[in-house]
Order: sequence, then C-alpha cells, then structure tokens
Amino acid sequence: MLKYSYPNSNIYPLILDYVLKLMRDLNSIIEEILKKVSGLTREDIISLIQEKKKKIGSGYLTDTGAAYLVAADLGVNLEFNLPSTVEIKDLYIGANSVNINCRVCSVSKLRKYMKKDLTEGSLLLFTVFDKTGLVKCCAWDSKAEEIMAMNLKPNEAIQIKKAYVKLDFDNTPSLHIGQKGSVEKIKVPESTATLPTLEDISIPLDNFEPKTTLFCLKGVVHTPPSISNYTRKDGSNVIICSFLLRGLKSFAQKNRVVLWLTEDITDRFPPVGSAVIIGPLKFKSLATGEIEFHGDEKTIILPLQQKPLSMVSVSSLRMNVTVLSIGPLKKTKNGTPLVNALVCTNDSKYYTLIGLEDVTSFLLSIKPGETVEGVFKVIEGDKLVCAKASDIGKKFGAPVLDMSSFYEKISSIKASVNENKIYFLKAVAISQATSKEIQLKNGEKISFSEILIGDETDEISLVAWRDYTQLIENVFPGERLVINGVKLKTKPSLCLEVKPYTSIYKVQG
Repeated sequence: MLKYSYPNSNIYPLILDYVLKLMRDLNSIIEEILKKVSGLTREDIISLIQEKKKKIGSGYLTDTGAAYLVAADLGVNLEFNLPSTVEIKDLYIGANSVNINCRVCSVSKLRKYMKKDLTEGSLLLFTVFDKTGLVKCCAWDSKAEEIMAMNLKPNEAIQIKKAYVKLDFDNTPSLHIGQKGSVEKIKVPESTATLPTLEDISIPLDNFEPKTTLFCLKGVVHTPPSISNYTRKDGSNVIICSFLLRGLKSFAQKNRVVLWLTEDITDRFPPVGSAVIIGPLKFKSLATGEIEFHGDEKTIILPLQQKPLSMVSVSSLRMNVTVLSIGPLKKTKNGTPLVNALVCTNDSKYYTLIGLEDVTSFLLSIKPGETVEGVFKVIEGDKLVCAKASDIGKKFGAPVLDMSSFYEKISSIKASVNENKIYFLKAVAISQATSKEIQLKNGEKISFSEILIGDETDEISLVAWRDYTQLIENVFPGERLVINGVKLKTKPSLCLEVKPYTSIYKVQG
C-alpha cells in the first residue's frame, strides 16, 4: 500500500521565522514604507499601488495586495509575528506565552517534592494531544493543585494559556505551566470540532513505524499481565507490569508492552482479547531487532470503541474519471516513477489517482478537464492505483470539462474555514517564496516553502513541504497563477497547503 507522509509531531524545533505571515492592513504597510524609505509621501505610495494594480491587471489584486508588491519593490521587509495559538508540532525549546487548544490523554497522581528552601512543592504530570501529536506537560505548586482539582479526564478538551517550553530529559520539548499559566476546560462545541479524539490519533499496532517519540497505540491484549518488582538506586520501589499486545488485523503482529508503575493494576487490567487504546508510550529497539513499548504511571489503557480493523479491501474497477489537477513527477522509495492526480466521477466523488511506472508519462500529458477511462485498483475508498499504461487512456469523444465554476476568490475560501474541501483559485504572487530546512527529531531534514498570494478580494499564504516545495520556489512577485487542488489549513495561521496532486500554472501575458 502506498503511503505519503506530511509534517507531523516530529518537527522540532520550529524556528521563529518559519511561521506564516500575519496579514497587515493597508495603512500599516504604507506607514512602514514611509518609515524606511525617505523622499516618498503617502500620495506617492498610493500612486505606486494604483500603478502596480494597473500593471498586474484589473481584478487581480486588492490595494493591500498591491502594497505588499510595492513594499517588495522598494526593499521594505514587512515584519513577522507569532500566531496566538499554536499546534503541538510547532513547539520549540524556549517558547514563552504559548497558547494551545488540545485534549487530555492522561493525568498522573500529584507528586510532592522538596524545594531548595526546604519547603514542600507539588508537581503534576499530564499528557495532551492535538491532530499533530502528543506532548508532556508539567504543572508546578499551586497550579498543579488547581489542575488536579479540575479532575481532567481522557479526551476532555482544554486550552492551555501562557505556558513555556523546556527541554525534557529525553531531549523532547515539554510544556510547563507556571504561575502565569492556566488550564481551562473548553465548553463550546464549535471550538473542539477540529480536535481529534484518542481513538483518532492512536496508531494501529499493525501499522506502527518508529517515527515519533510519544504516541498511543491500538491493539488487542494477547496475554494477561506479568508483575515483578524493581528497586531503584534511590531505594524507591517500582512495579513492572508487562504483557503482549497483538495487532488488530492478525495474530502475527505481537509486541511486548512494559509499564513502570507505582501501584499494581492487575485488578483492573482488561481481559485477554480486549481491543484497547494504550498510551502515551515510547518505543525501545532491542538487540534482537524487535520493538518493545514502554510506559509509566501516566499511561492509560482504555477500551477501543470500534471493532478490530479488517484487512484493507482492494478491488479493481473500470471507471471514467475527469482529471482536475496533476502533481509533479516523483519516485517511490523503490525508485518507481509516481504521479498523483486529482480526479472526479460524474457523481462528483473525488479520488486521488496514483499513476506508477509508464502511467506517469500518460498522466503528465493530460490537461485539466480531460476525461480518462481505465481499470484501477481501489484502495482505502478514495485512492485509485494504475501501474500499466495499457490499462488507461483518454475517453474517446468526451468533451473537455469547463472548470471555470471550480475557481473561488480568496475571501470566499477564507470565510469557509473548511479543511476538508479541495480548492481551486486564480491569484497573483505577492512575495517571493521563502524556503527553509527543518530538522525532525529523527534527524531527517525536510524542506518548507511559503509564498504570499492575492486576488482582488484578499490575500493568503500558500505553503508546501518536502518535494512539493518545487511548485512554489520558482514563483516571483507579480506572476499570475492558476492553482488547482489545494487544501485550507487553519493552524498555526490560516493558509493554503500544497498537496501531492496540486498543480500550479503561470499565466503568460
């Protein structure tokens, strides 16, 4: 099965200037230009803005969008600002006043410790998550007691305010809630609509790959727990609870889970054969090559509501599909040529068409709006795979689809706040692409690029990750663009994101 990875909780640290531009109003841009460029009046700048709009073409830019281009022409760098609310993947060591909307994974018992002045303090450890990953949280003293009194439960939605980020002992970021920080329960349903549940973010054991340092698993309890005791060097006693967890799909996948606890949990341990969610966990690679999972007193074991997963069904169908967008040529890990295309059927159902080997050259010759027919393998419900050029071809006599109705204005896209919809738009590049390299926790380095685009209604950032940065890196201010097949992201700031099937065309003249 083909899989594609996008930025996740591995991204660490995220440098400050990687964040998206916060849009500014027209007057603030004019004031910035007046401060940094001598010899110009407000009237001069307004005149330059109107000239820029006239040069680009009627109906392509707002005054604000043109002002960005004028600022760039004059060498004025507009400032960057941090978003007020971030996601877990955006946390970096040293960040202050961090606000984050998330859900509770687990909460430990309140710990007591001795301060330097020999007074007693309190520490509460808990773990939270959002759609981008999990993070350990530490609350201190009166804040620890306040949060403990909230009686937080797994999956409960909360907002953490004014936290700060420090390096944890395992070289990962951890959130700290001090005297200026706070934790509040989120009671408005609309505010939790984009937050996943524990079941959503838990990884089936069958599909586990050691990428993140902190995660939750879905699996089936395969053996009853084995209990042993261990005494640490400081004299404290630890209860070790170990058992086998098997995959949801078959009995072949089995891994040992080891929990380092302060109390015996055998009286409330789920029966053998129970489908469960367990986490947060970390993994350990053994000398044998096997992977073992480790947890502690923060680790929870919950019943899994859904039925154990069945094997992914793969079927072959003959279909007619209209091509809407074609992504760039790539290669799989095995070196096989690959192209992703966005297609739809007559009943307006969208699919990602994955073309392999000789099919790639055929797809790259197709224009948006053309219809193709072929025999495709259907996987995961919304993906079509074709690896033989003999299985696909143009639909004879099919008219080219008029795609004018697909295109939307930026103001309409921003107003929709719909992260599930696929968007098409025509715009003008307002800035040159800013490209950075971001290092993941596992040492892998990935590319990130961002560009500001606009039309006559509004402006928005367009971002791309990994190999797909090539689509925007060679775009320059003032160029007109046709952008097919992008998704809207709301955090850390509102932006459009390039997908594997995205295509971007420059309009000449």
